[in-house]
Amino acid sequence: LGEYHVPVHADVPHMDIILLENFDEYASPIGAKGAGEIGIVGVAAAIANAVYHATGVRVRELPITPDKLMGKGALA
Repeated sequence: LGEYHVPVHADVPHMDIILLENFDEYASPIGAKGAGEIGIVGVAAAIANAVYHATGVRVRELPITPDKLMGKGALA
């Protein structure tokens, strides 16, 4: 895990942002709509599974910290 490449802002390709002037009174009180919330739902579970596969320790609460892993014997 020490040499794992963590993606950073520079790894994201250029995107053109287009603002749409389309007010929807039924979306929310201010007319805002969601765009990418559903994509983040499985992230914590995926990270927890990766930690489990790397260490053999199942972590079921966030944040996942080294002291929690050491307490369960993974990093001892």
